[in-house]
Amino acid sequence: MKSRHVLILISFLIIFDALAINIAFGVIFLADIVNGSGIGVHAALMILVNATWFASALVNKTYAYRNVQFTELLYRKSAFTFIGQILMLGAIFSLFSQKIAFNESFFYLLITEFVAVTIVRYVTYLSERFYIKMDGYKKNVAFIGGDDIGLKLEQFFLNNRLSVKFAGSFQELPTPSTSIGTTQVDELRKDISYAIENHLDEVYTTQFPGHSKAMDQLLELAERNCVRVKFVASPASYLQDSDNFASANYLLSNFYDGIPILTNRPEPLNLLSNRVVKRAFDIAFSLFVIVFILSWFVPLMTILIRLESRGSAIFRQLRSGRDNKPFYCYKFRSMRINDQSHHKQASKGDPRITRIGAFIRKTSIDELPQFFNVLKGNMSIVGPRPHMLKHTEEYSKIINKYMVRHFLKPGITGWAQVNGFRGETKEPAQMLGRVNHDIWYMENWSLFTDIKIIYKTVRNALKGEDNAF
Repeated sequence: MKSRHVLILISFLIIFDALAINIAFGVIFLADIVNGSGIGVHAALMILVNATWFASALVNKTYAYRNVQFTELLYRKSAFTFIGQILMLGAIFSLFSQKIAFNESFFYLLITEFVAVTIVRYVTYLSERFYIKMDGYKKNVAFIGGDDIGLKLEQFFLNNRLSVKFAGSFQELPTPSTSIGTTQVDELRKDISYAIENHLDEVYTTQFPGHSKAMDQLLELAERNCVRVKFVASPASYLQDSDNFASANYLLSNFYDGIPILTNRPEPLNLLSNRVVKRAFDIAFSLFVIVFILSWFVPLMTILIRLESRGSAIFRQLRSGRDNKPFYCYKFRSMRINDQSHHKQASKGDPRITRIGAFIRKTSIDELPQFFNVLKGNMSIVGPRPHMLKHTEEYSKIINKYMVRHFLKPGITGWAQVNGFRGETKEPAQMLGRVNHDIWYMENWSLFTDIKIIYKTVRNALKGEDNAF
């Protein structure tokens, strides 16, 4: 479980440690550098000081994923790194004593470096204290069970406090090899209900549904409420029965401290590397559109829209986002201001739609302001289309896997839209088609698929679509 926030912290630590070391070097040897005396020697010494620090940090694992999350560990590792650096420099000075002499300036350099790195650590400590209280950026997780694997997994979650908020463990359950009785199913149902009520993102359990209808129903209950259920296997059982797990459609998602974590569906975007690729693409593409198109197109559309009807040219509407968290979605306003805009879909020949509105809806131009949503991070360029809150509430009750599509960020366009599932949904079957296509996208994501969908979206917009109104 790699969190981008922890990786960002590691990157900042490395950058600011380098800055602290080099500022300390500059402060001590500033006079010599300004006078231009021995610039080549000072450059070599600066490289040496940096190299010994980061070599010692590598040996001591100062920037290791777990160590940066705990202040005491980070301070201890940093102290060992400093001691290691002094020992390395001492060894180098001893070996090359004829060429390099340890003088008073080097002593002051080490003192200044120690002070500078300590300041960086204190700022890191204050930042971590602030961040730990910001639960909105963490995954809320819980574990169902109380065996040895559960205790080890619990410790793993507690050790990843910057990326996970651990709600706790529920009741003890029988081992995975034991059949599940009615009592256990009732208890599990209570646990899933608790997870729903307390807005947990993921629940981990050692119980595998197998062919139990009751467990399948519990999975449906969890997914219907946007709660992921992940299955925990013992390392020994997974190594012995990996083929059986695969035949039962359980896929290896990750290893947490050597513990196999399985899921009942593939999710390529669960991998941090894939999320980084998708986010980098989103930022680059949206910045290009904002700078080269929207910078002049928004003022032009503002004039055209306001010439025909009063009100703001940009329409904000609460939509269902990732993990069913609402966000304000931006669009060019295509309707006259009305009281039904937040719960009633547009239909063919809708009298609320203005003349310019009909054109921008037909060509999907009305969606262009959503590139600002993409840049903010609450949308992606490609993903399931965000629906109105009222529609999410309605369809989640009649379509079992409707909420699964909310495991992803919503998109400006999506696999469902380029395959004809867009516009007004008069029948539940039409929405079911959207959901199935959205789930297919989630399970089969690749950057190539995103590019393919973008291409099809542009092609469809240029030729026009019957369902776009």
